[in-house]
Amino acid sequence: MNSVRILNKHPGGAKNTASLKRAKPVQSRSQVTVTALQEAFVRILLDQGYEKTTIREVVSVAGVGIGTFYDYYPNLRALAAATINNRCKDGATLLQATVAKNAGQPVAIMVKAILNTFINISFSRPKEWQAFLLLERQISSAQALQKIHDQYTQMWTAAFRLSSTKIEEDKIPVIARMAHALSYGWYSQDLLFYLEDPIHAKSIDDLALAIAGFTRPHSLRLTE
Repeated sequence: MNSVRILNKHPGGAKNTASLKRAKPVQSRSQVTVTALQEAFVRILLDQGYEKTTIREVVSVAGVGIGTFYDYYPNLRALAAATINNRCKDGATLLQATVAKNAGQPVAIMVKAILNTFINISFSRPKEWQAFLLLERQISSAQALQKIHDQYTQMWTAAFRLSSTKIEEDKIPVIARMAHALSYGWYSQDLLFYLEDPIHAKSIDDLALAIAGFTRPHSLRLTE
């Protein structure tokens, strides 16, 4: 009887309570579904390439219905973009942890640590990394690419500010952009085509010196 009186005083209360109880598992199932779809996409991408990947194959490998796919993504391109974005976020998290770990170190050590983290990210899953780099510019919007660019330049900005090396504050944003331009060209071009070449161990030292060189006084000025 007490429960009846409570329901009469608060119409819909039982429904709201049930919804609250279901909220957490629904969220968990959603994340599981998203993960399954993205992992299935990666498996098919590596096996047969993006051009031959279909939504039907993705849902088959993921073990969900085709209607469920459209609950989360409007098309295959959106799934590909979301998967790449998540991988970029994972990489950014590792890089931020590297910056925090090396706070207070000279800039040369900080830069070398960041470049080593780039190598760890790419070489931990080299085929996947290669496939994403080749696909990124095909399916990512200019806005998405800008977001990734900003994310990495902000990481470099934090790295320079947290190093023990004295750098003029107004120069840090420019140096961060140069550091990103050099490092992105290195891991998206040089390493992309020379994954099996041990010379990367040498190129990382040269690149670290080049980036650290930007932090020296007057290094950004051209001399006659």
